[in-house]
Amino acid sequence: MGIIIRQSIKNSFVTYVGVAIGTLNVLFLYNKFLTPEQLGLYTALTSFPLVFAGFAHLGTPHVGVRFFNQFADAERKHNGFFGYILLAPLVGFMTFLLIYMGLKPSFEAVYAKNSPLLINYYWTFPVITFFLIYQTILETYSKVHLRIVVPAIVREIFLKATNSVLALLFGFQYISFNQLILGIILAYFFAVCFLLIYIKILGKFYLKLNFSFVRKPIFKEMYQYGLWTMFGGAAAIILPHIEKLMLPAYAGGLKNNAIFNIALSIGLVIAIPKNAIASISDPLLAESWRNNDIKHVGEIYQKSALNLLIIGLFLFLGVWCNIDSIFSIIPNSNIYQQGKFVVLIVGLYSVFDMATGLNSEILKNSPFFRYDLMFYIIRFVILLSVNLTLIPRYGYNGAAVAMLISVIVYNLVKFFFIKYKMGLQPFGIHTIKVILLGLVTYALTLLLPIFEGTAFNILITILMNSLTILIIFGGGVLFLNVSEDLNNVLKNIKKIKGF
Repeated sequence: MGIIIRQSIKNSFVTYVGVAIGTLNVLFLYNKFLTPEQLGLYTALTSFPLVFAGFAHLGTPHVGVRFFNQFADAERKHNGFFGYILLAPLVGFMTFLLIYMGLKPSFEAVYAKNSPLLINYYWTFPVITFFLIYQTILETYSKVHLRIVVPAIVREIFLKATNSVLALLFGFQYISFNQLILGIILAYFFAVCFLLIYIKILGKFYLKLNFSFVRKPIFKEMYQYGLWTMFGGAAAIILPHIEKLMLPAYAGGLKNNAIFNIALSIGLVIAIPKNAIASISDPLLAESWRNNDIKHVGEIYQKSALNLLIIGLFLFLGVWCNIDSIFSIIPNSNIYQQGKFVVLIVGLYSVFDMATGLNSEILKNSPFFRYDLMFYIIRFVILLSVNLTLIPRYGYNGAAVAMLISVIVYNLVKFFFIKYKMGLQPFGIHTIKVILLGLVTYALTLLLPIFEGTAFNILITILMNSLTILIIFGGGVLFLNVSEDLNNVLKNIKKIKGF
C-alpha cells in the first residue's frame, strides 16, 4: 500500500497544479490574446480529438487495466502485452481515419457556414487524436506498473504549461496563429515521446510481439470487454463535450463555443471536490458490497450527499454572488459576460449532481453495476435530444439548460432505482436545513453594497460577499451541527497546538 499512497498523494498535488494552470490558460491567457473565433477553435481542438480517441482506441486502455495481471511476467517480457496495446489502437485509428476522411463532405456541410475556421484546420483533428490515443495507452501501461505521477505531470503540467507559453508567444506576436496550432500538436507529440522514454527508464519497454493468446478463450473476453467499455467510455467522454461539438454548427459558431467554454470553466469549479470524495469513497463502497454491509453503504450514501451539498452550495454562493466581479477582472469581459446565465445554470447543475451523493459509485460497485451504463445512455439520449431542440433557438444558454435537464433526470432515475432496489436514499432533515441556510445567505448578500470601477473596489466587493458567505453559511452549518464530519474536522483543527 505504501507505493499506492505515495503515488496517490503526489498525483493529487499534480492534478490541482494542472487545474490552476488550465484555469489560467482559459480565463486569462487564451481569451486575452485570441479572438472569440480562435478561442472557439482552441476549445474544439481539445474536445473533438477526445471524443474521436474514445472510439478509435477500441477500449484498449480499459483492457490494459483489467487483463494485464494475466500477462504479467517480467522474465517473459509480459508475454508481448506492451506490443499488443500499441498495435490494437493503431488498427482502430486507421479505421477511424478512413471514416473521418470519407465523411469530410458531411463535416463541411455541418460546420462550413457558421464555423469555417474548423474546415481550415480539418487535418489537425486526426493528428491530435493519434497522439492522444497513444498518450492514453502509455499512461495506462504506466498505471498497471503503479506509476501514475510522471504521466500526470506530462498530462497536467507539461501540456498545459506548454499551452501557456504558446499563448504568450502568440500574444506578443513572436508566432502566428498557424504556428500556435502547430505548437499544440507538437506538444502532444513530445508528450508521447516523454512517456516512451519514461517507460524505457522503468525497464518495461518490451516490444516483443506474442499473439498466441489470440487462440485462447481470454482473447474473446478481451475484445468483448474492450468493445463494451469502448461504447461506455466514449459515452462518458462525449457527455462533457457534446455542446462544444454542436455549438459551432449553429448561428454564432465558434464565438458561441468560446463564450460557453469560459462560462463552463467558471461554473464547473464547483464540482471539483466531488471527484476527490468519490475517489476516497470508491474503495470503501467496494469493500462494503463485498461484505454485504448495506447499512454502511447507506451511511456513506447519506454522508456523501450531505457533505457534497454543503461544499457545493458554499462554492456556488461564492461563485454566483461574485459573478459580476469575476467577469469584470477577466480579459474581454464585455464579450464573455454574455455567458453569465450559463454560469448560473452550470452552477445549479453541479449542486444538484453533488446533492444526490455518490449514486453512480454505489451502483458501479453493486450487483446492479450494468444499470449504471444504461442510465448513462439514457442521459446521453436526453442531452442530445434537448440540445438539438434548444441550441438552435437559444445557443449556449440552451446548451446549459440541456445540461441541467439531463443531470436532473439522470440523478432522479438513479435515486428511485437505488431506493426501490436497495431501500437506500440520501436525504434527511439536515438536507433541508442546508438548503434554507443557503437561501438565507444569498438573500443577505443581495443587501450588501456593490463597489465598482477600480480593482480595489472590486476586491472589496468580493471580500464582503465572501466573508458574509463564510460567516452566515459556513458558521451556520457548524453552529447547527448539520454535518458531524465537518464538525469533527473543526475539532481536530482546534487541537493543533497554537491554533
